[in-house]
Amino acid sequence: MIESDNRKILKFLKKIGYWESFSEYSLGEISKISKVEFYEKKSIIFTEIEKGERIYIVKNGKVKILKMSPSGKEFIIKIMERGEVFAESLLFEDGNYPATAETMEDTSLIAIPKRELEKLIALDNRVAVDFVKTMAHRLSFLSKKMENLTMDNSIGKVVFLILDFLKGKSNEKSENRVILNVKRKELANMINISRENFERILTYLSKLGLIDVKKNEVVVKDLESLKSMMYQG
Repeated sequence: MIESDNRKILKFLKKIGYWESFSEYSLGEISKISKVEFYEKKSIIFTEIEKGERIYIVKNGKVKILKMSPSGKEFIIKIMERGEVFAESLLFEDGNYPATAETMEDTSLIAIPKRELEKLIALDNRVAVDFVKTMAHRLSFLSKKMENLTMDNSIGKVVFLILDFLKGKSNEKSENRVILNVKRKELANMINISRENFERILTYLSKLGLIDVKKNEVVVKDLESLKSMMYQG
């Protein structure tokens, strides 16, 4: 990879919330082993029957992470947007990708080879410490997410879904915008509530002045107050 490509990747990583606790040195080392890959709309990046070999960051575009039921029905787990990281669960584990990833539009990704990243972490203490801090934070967030999804708290589930869409995006003015490029029913299925309840809660949060709901977009107007709704039923 030519040096200018490394610099472009480094510049991008420095804008991403996921990497905010990493030093510039660590990001520089990671950018050296990374490359940009381009995928057309509706391309399969990987499936859950494939051996996991890369960790990905969305540079531009959108990717849906999904599972297929035995009957062939598609269940969307997460929509990954600009700046978000996926397949990082492969670190330090040998096995297949945990789900299938498919592009929703023309998409560019930063691909980080799993083996090279593991070698970098093993050989460089500075990079290792940065990863431990970040993974600990991620585990805490995922623990809260699982706790929320198992509670009988529909408002909290919708709020957490919105926050989950926001989390990890680049630090730009658009970071308070959530683009809903999937059907409302599918979004509701992701948090195990009915579409009707999902719509009612969006309307309720809008009336409170916490969000602004448009056709396929949610704009967060009061982030701190929205967070306070997390555990209200």
